[in-house]
Amino acid sequence: MAADLDLTAARPRVPDWDAGRWFGLALLGVGLLVVLALTGWAALTLIGCVVVGTGLTYLSGLSLTLEERLAYGTVVGAVVVTVVDFLLAAAIGLGLASVLIGLVLALAASAPGWWLARARLGAEADDLIARWRRREPWPLWALLAICWTFTLAILARTYQSNAQGLIAGGTWSYADWAAHLTYAGSFVFGHNFPPQFPVDPGHPLTYAFMIDLLAATLVPLGASLTSSLVLTSGLLALAFPAVMYLAGVRLVATRVGAALAVLVFTLSGGLGFVLLLRQVRGSGLTALQSYPGLLTQNGDLNYQWLNPVLAWLLPQRSVLFGFSLVLIVLAVLWVALRRTDQPAGAARWMPFAFAGAVTGLTPLFHLHAYGTAVAMAAFWTLFNPRREWVAFFAPALVLGAPVVLWMLSGGAASVHVQVWWLADSGGHHDNPVWFWLENTSLLIPAMAAAFLWRGVLPPGVGLHLAPIWLWFLVPNFLVFQPWDWDNTKYFAYWTLIGAMPVGALLVRLLRTGIDGRLVAAALVVFLTASSAVDLWRSLVTNPTSAQFTDAGGVQVAAWARAQTDPRAIFLTAPTHNEPIAALGGRRIVVGYGGWLWTYGLSDWTQRTGDAERMLKGDPATPALLRQYGVDYVLIGPQEMSGSVGANPAYFQATARLVYSSGGYSVYRVS
Repeated sequence: MAADLDLTAARPRVPDWDAGRWFGLALLGVGLLVVLALTGWAALTLIGCVVVGTGLTYLSGLSLTLEERLAYGTVVGAVVVTVVDFLLAAAIGLGLASVLIGLVLALAASAPGWWLARARLGAEADDLIARWRRREPWPLWALLAICWTFTLAILARTYQSNAQGLIAGGTWSYADWAAHLTYAGSFVFGHNFPPQFPVDPGHPLTYAFMIDLLAATLVPLGASLTSSLVLTSGLLALAFPAVMYLAGVRLVATRVGAALAVLVFTLSGGLGFVLLLRQVRGSGLTALQSYPGLLTQNGDLNYQWLNPVLAWLLPQRSVLFGFSLVLIVLAVLWVALRRTDQPAGAARWMPFAFAGAVTGLTPLFHLHAYGTAVAMAAFWTLFNPRREWVAFFAPALVLGAPVVLWMLSGGAASVHVQVWWLADSGGHHDNPVWFWLENTSLLIPAMAAAFLWRGVLPPGVGLHLAPIWLWFLVPNFLVFQPWDWDNTKYFAYWTLIGAMPVGALLVRLLRTGIDGRLVAAALVVFLTASSAVDLWRSLVTNPTSAQFTDAGGVQVAAWARAQTDPRAIFLTAPTHNEPIAALGGRRIVVGYGGWLWTYGLSDWTQRTGDAERMLKGDPATPALLRQYGVDYVLIGPQEMSGSVGANPAYFQATARLVYSSGGYSVYRVS
């Protein structure tokens, strides 16, 4: 193995880089000032997550690099801070006091780790300085230069307020983030504890809502509701490429391969770029701007494999926790299984207990991540039987299983047979081999080659990662959610972990001469071209923006927050961007059916029909208003639209007008 890829050799003794330490401290100080200037007092929680998690990594008992402690710690710290804040909010309410107390308690929880760090931190800092002076982490630097630039640029235009109202800077912030605004707002403005669906009151919030609770905790510190989503997504999105890279270095033992694995995952896509090339040949480079739609998603052609950034990392905020937590758990367990020293006593059990505790908290943040971590650990237990696994499974199951049972009780879990997933659906009758080739290009052949080609993966890695193929095979025959496209939540973890062997394969090809380099270059193009174009166009050439709500919607939401009871229920149109729910933090009779259906809430059709009847002033309206506990009725542009057709005259005659401005009227009915 090449020297720059060898992780097994003993680290040389490094000198005491006093100048390097001072430079590092100065750089850290500048970074803290920048974060404080950009985020205000919300920086207390954001920086607190990093400090808490970094300290907790020392409780793993493993020798980790300082980069690993910071990257892993950012995610683990955010988990712990959020859990503590949730428990306090459930007990005393969510406010400035609970947020500050929660931060103090989380810091106290990390104190034992920081006590252990006293004997290691100096040496770890010297080790980092020495490696950085030798430019060993250059693949990480290059990776972060790409990923962080894109992340900051795309999140900077997520929401903008102007005289016309609130503008969403992308499809994710217009569509999916409307739900996240609703849930976060219900916590901080609507006292939603114990959590219920604010868009279907009475049902427990059996959804991975902790990412939105973390966002809600920033509002008492001065952040706006929209900014709180951007800041929390930013924290975890900036950590993710480092987490995946560092976990990849541990698993496939190549820094270049680990960096390539991150790009293989985030840029995975199908053969859509071939269609673009045809248009470029006909009309030139202007086709890059004029090509309609996305290269990675096209219903007419049955392209279902939407780019992971646009499908998961941006819109589905909870996967920012889920992906990183799975990688952290696997990396910690792998290091524990492969450590060359044999500590005595409790030190042998510490890594397993640490990974088990992190896993046990995972279902609160992403249910599929919990299932992946537990199932992979079960396979690894079969491959490496030892008593220490008890320390993993005890907290993983005791903490996690009750949460899983509670979340599955919501109704979203449903299983039915659907052979080859979407290959034979929606009017399409695709050959399954061609379906997966056009959707994922050469990812499956490349992944298979990485597992089968002897020497691509370090000894034992292929065996331990091979079970992840089940996350591809089983969802090809069974659908686990009401919406069959949601099986991508399983395929996502197959791609996430399977990208690492593909990264190692690319390195192997790069080291086999000019022919291998040409094959590697062609493989990279086929694997990433479609997604790379989609992301570039979404950021530079074809940014998508839309009015989330008008100025009147922003104003009526502010009025609702200030003038109505936090637990008041509003009757509104069942749309995704309804301002009372999304920005006002108030419960509504029924929300957007596209969400409620995927959550498995069976009463959404009845509620939707009843809401429309009430808005139209049906004779049954008085009884329905009492049945649903309605306090206020909103009549605005969405309620007056043709699809709903509200009858304002009915409420003018039967209810009391309490607000009217900007095209929105609110009537008190109880």
